[in-house]
Amino acid sequence: MDYFNWNVSYPAFTLCPAPSFKVDVTAFTELINKTDKRAELLLWAIILGDIENLELIDVPPNGALSLIDPRDYAKIAASVFKVFDESSITTNTNSPISVEPAMTELGMCHVVNSNVAFLDNPNKWGSNVTTYAKNNIQLSVHDRDFFTQIINYAEIYKVFIHGSDETILSTSPSYSQSLRGFMSFGVQVWTTKISEELRLAPMRLRKCRFISEPISERYPIYTYNHCLLECRIQMIIKLCGCIPHFYKPLDYERVCSIDELKCVLSYRKEILSLSTSEKTLKSFKTSTALPRTSKDCNCPSQCETDVYQKDYENFIPQKDMNWLRIGISSFPKVRVVRDIIFSFYDIMLRIGGVVNLCIGCSILSLVEMCVTTIRLCFI
Repeated sequence: MDYFNWNVSYPAFTLCPAPSFKVDVTAFTELINKTDKRAELLLWAIILGDIENLELIDVPPNGALSLIDPRDYAKIAASVFKVFDESSITTNTNSPISVEPAMTELGMCHVVNSNVAFLDNPNKWGSNVTTYAKNNIQLSVHDRDFFTQIINYAEIYKVFIHGSDETILSTSPSYSQSLRGFMSFGVQVWTTKISEELRLAPMRLRKCRFISEPISERYPIYTYNHCLLECRIQMIIKLCGCIPHFYKPLDYERVCSIDELKCVLSYRKEILSLSTSEKTLKSFKTSTALPRTSKDCNCPSQCETDVYQKDYENFIPQKDMNWLRIGISSFPKVRVVRDIIFSFYDIMLRIGGVVNLCIGCSILSLVEMCVTTIRLCFI
């Protein structure tokens, strides 16, 4: 009954507005005046470009492509992204809650209550910001009435509910909000922990990774989605030779120009499913870096994590307002604990029991017989 003393992380949620609601018109006009009017089509392609809208991107004339360095694409998209109105988000306890703009596979989005969203903020790339701090909201079963409410965020947008240490993928489950009204979500929490004995064991035994065990230089943490994201990036680099601007690049990686995104579009289905077709494998001399299935990415689960599942969803139409409310409807009363079920001592005890059952003697008797036999040999 100690679940009354458990602390559970309030979920993070990512809000991704539709492409037509991402742009601050005033900031975009100022950007054109600072750059070049010939680059207007290129700027629109940069701002609206994401993994889902590659076929809608119009490639500008070759002369316009040279006006902007591809490594500046992400910062340009962030500079004209609509600023989040802090007054539009509230909690029933007036607790402060973080909101961070972040570049995702769906372009620029706002991430609420996240510990790692700042790592995907293009304005902070290259500044060596690698310090991870757990500052998300923690709740107990006594805080079951806690909720977050957002008013008039955008006319059309997607909502992703996930862990506060996790990032989203374009294939993650989401909900599209496109109607005016009052929408409320209730989520259930399922918690996984690891025992102290297994915590000290090597990864080959525990078969999971801690958040402090990153797999690449791109992010200083490890989560399952971050691992899949890295696998997609490496697959794109192998297929196209560059990395799209809606992913965080490393210093030595080349960012794709707008016309090179056609390559990503041609392989998009394989990239999203992380499964390379036989036709694609035959077209490359060395295909060791191309996964056949998502299992080839070698992404173990996290040792400790909170899983959020939608419990209920209510919608009440309203003409004047667009509301979104998210709360935890069911706190965990049971925890899944990773532990060592059979240790070396358990195996020895079971062997002794089997020997006693089969031949009617204990291991100690067998040892005494062996010692007596050896003594007789020496005598």
